[in-house]
Amino acid sequence: MEINKSIELKSVKGDIKNVFIKERCFDNNIITEGDLTLYEITKKILKNRGVNTSKDIKNFLYPSLSSLYSPFLLQDMDIAVDRLIKAIKSREKIFIVGDYDVDGVTATSIMLKFFQDIGVHANFYIPKREDGYGLSLAAIKSAHSNGATLLITVDNGITNIDEIRFAKEVGIDVIITDHHEPQDELPNAYAIINPKRSGSKFPFKDLSGVGVAFNLLVALRNRLRKNNFFKSDNEPNLKKYLDLVALGTLADIVPLLDENRVCVKFGLSNSDASCVGLEYLKRVSKINGNLTSRNVGFSIAPRINAAGRLYDASIAVDMFVKDDEDEVENIARKLDEINNERRKLQSLVVSEIEKNVAGTQQSVIVASGKGWHRGVVGIAASSISSKYLRPAIIISKMDGISVGSGRSVGDIDLFSAVKETGDILERFGGHKMAVGISIKNELIETFSERINDIVSEKYGDYEINKTYNVDCEVSLNVFNRHFLTELSKLEPYGHSNEEPLFFVKHTVVKDKNMILNKYPKYMLSDGTQNIWAISFDTKMDLQIGNVYNIIFTAGMNNGYMSYTIKDAFLVDMNNMNLGDI
Repeated sequence: MEINKSIELKSVKGDIKNVFIKERCFDNNIITEGDLTLYEITKKILKNRGVNTSKDIKNFLYPSLSSLYSPFLLQDMDIAVDRLIKAIKSREKIFIVGDYDVDGVTATSIMLKFFQDIGVHANFYIPKREDGYGLSLAAIKSAHSNGATLLITVDNGITNIDEIRFAKEVGIDVIITDHHEPQDELPNAYAIINPKRSGSKFPFKDLSGVGVAFNLLVALRNRLRKNNFFKSDNEPNLKKYLDLVALGTLADIVPLLDENRVCVKFGLSNSDASCVGLEYLKRVSKINGNLTSRNVGFSIAPRINAAGRLYDASIAVDMFVKDDEDEVENIARKLDEINNERRKLQSLVVSEIEKNVAGTQQSVIVASGKGWHRGVVGIAASSISSKYLRPAIIISKMDGISVGSGRSVGDIDLFSAVKETGDILERFGGHKMAVGISIKNELIETFSERINDIVSEKYGDYEINKTYNVDCEVSLNVFNRHFLTELSKLEPYGHSNEEPLFFVKHTVVKDKNMILNKYPKYMLSDGTQNIWAISFDTKMDLQIGNVYNIIFTAGMNNGYMSYTIKDAFLVDMNNMNLGDI
């Protein structure tokens, strides 16, 4: 197979896959890069991620909190901090309005924890699904009834022009902290902190909502410190908050690069947890040790999101900010129960959608149905887009105005496409990979036609077959404990820093075991080394004695070398020519 050329291969699961190999490495050579020594294969993998210079390699493998940017590079940060200090000195009532997803919950929680730590009381409001996305009139009325004169939004507010006008009318100043795409007209807020604002000097644009909130707290602590506000024992240690920053950042699927990578890297390894709530949530999720990006995505985040989908996400904030262990443990168990209910509802919606979309050629899958719980349409969209490898927008039909949620794939900017249909939508928001909409029922079909025309015109017949972007074709002898330990420094994996994929030719299956009577584990040999590799795909069934080309991942798992088969392609040795795969 040529490097940098996509080849179609038939998977053992029956479908055709595109395999694109970027590099080759058949030796585990160690090289010098600046003042580092590392494996040549590691450097090739980093090159695939655009990490090329010695400085960039060192910063990527060994990130430092000192590399975080000054928060005062964000527009309006000075204005926001000055207003907060005035509120603190004057003992004004501060009100925080978050969102019902993990990003919004964690952003709300770190704001509350900061104010708790410095002895300032603040109330909060997390909307329910029926409130709709963003800053609502109900939230502002709640702030007003609490006597608040300063409202801080976290992970929302950038599109709420009318609501912020109303807040001003009732005597409430609003500081917006958000990371969603600004529209042409900005709200008339007291301050707007958003790295995506036009003209922003902040070097990194893709912070999560909790990342923006964290920057505000860094700036505020900095100014309070200069003003000699803190006594010897009440200056908050913001490093402790990074576990929640990591959680919200991972859950919101923003690029795990630059400042996001630094915060997540330190947050996942945070030995000094900011709250007991996260520890109890790990227990009900059966997670031991430090969090990983995988168990955040598959275990922790779904339990928090379930509260916002079906119930009230405020309980998740309570879990993170309260110290009573009995109360916190009860909330963690409640979240586990809600998540089990969410799974059942999601399964019903996805099953109904799949009955109607199998074989569809739509560029964007748009599906709507009555009785679909509005709390699960987003995760149903994620499931459908992942399975059919195209954007999906799933709409819960309600009386008059329906609500929908969309997820994108690849390089398709779903937010930009939805924005072009804004004239027929009641509301919309989001970013490139995820959107939310409100729409009149009679316009759903028109919306479906227009969004499909827009994506089709812009992206054409984009490839909907699964493409494997393989980092390196290898021989199995490159793998050893030292290399896999070094490879683990590329973690955390996620959006824009995917787990490296490896490709090995002509491996013979020499043995097979079953793990937990469910998952097959195969002994593979390519003539240079034997490895045991597990498959979590029930459609995968490799036969002892057969020869396969294998795509797999590699890493360390609880101190053991671990390999996971992602796909396999049977090699017909009888009809193979020289140079064939």
